[in-house]
Amino acid sequence: MSTPPGHPAPFEARLLTRAIPVVARQRTPRDMGVALPDAIAGRIPSPAAAISRAAAIGANPGAAALGTMPRRIVNQRDVECCVSCALAGAMEVRYQHPPLARMFHYHVTRFINGGADGEGRLFLDRGIGTLTAQGICREADHASVFTEQGAAIRPSQLAFDDAVTRRIGRDSYRFRYQPIDAPSRAAEIRRHIREDHPVVITFTLPMNYPRSFLNENDEWLDERSPPPSGSRHCVLVVAFDDARAGGRGAIRIVDSQGTDKFDQGLWWMAYRVVDSATVHEAYALT
Repeated sequence: MSTPPGHPAPFEARLLTRAIPVVARQRTPRDMGVALPDAIAGRIPSPAAAISRAAAIGANPGAAALGTMPRRIVNQRDVECCVSCALAGAMEVRYQHPPLARMFHYHVTRFINGGADGEGRLFLDRGIGTLTAQGICREADHASVFTEQGAAIRPSQLAFDDAVTRRIGRDSYRFRYQPIDAPSRAAEIRRHIREDHPVVITFTLPMNYPRSFLNENDEWLDERSPPPSGSRHCVLVVAFDDARAGGRGAIRIVDSQGTDKFDQGLWWMAYRVVDSATVHEAYALT
């Protein structure tokens, strides 16, 4: 069951009292790391997206980037932890935290809070729920080892104690995050970036990811080319530029494939891709 946006997840932190079985399995093209509720998977893009996007650009054209970047760009390797990588980067940016432990967040969400599917892929809203309930600790308190064995390492009490000091903030009775589900998600993402709010999105990957789906400018221009792969992914958005993608605009993506991929770990997603059915979810940390 998904947690309603803006409310704490309906679970409490609890330490594991038994060993976690680690099952070795073959990685498949669907195993990038995001579980998707059926209702979200069936989302139909708004026919007004292009009009709404054009109006937003016309009213305030240009480019903007977040004031800071994540402390580091990691390589998730064969672990389904892209949700944790994106959310940890967003927390580093929003709250100026030191490097945060991606695998602490993944372990807590998957093994303690039950926020993953049977393959270990996290639901994005449950990942956010972990940040509202238990938080996320410093990398210094729980070193991230990007293997299935590393994912199963139980955090120490010291790590839990640090994590609870690094939860998503609150305004009165609401946690400071916001789902983005406007007619044009691209337009809303532009607004949040201008307000220095990091944004996390989930989407269906194209075929050939991460090798040859970008043009020479590290831009993904068309959600139909290459065709969709069926694999889903989660990434952090840190900038936009209306002049990118041949003047049609694009958002800047921080991926979790390491700095030897793309442009030192970053690439651009065209606005038309953002506003297509390819993108499933988007949340801003406000």
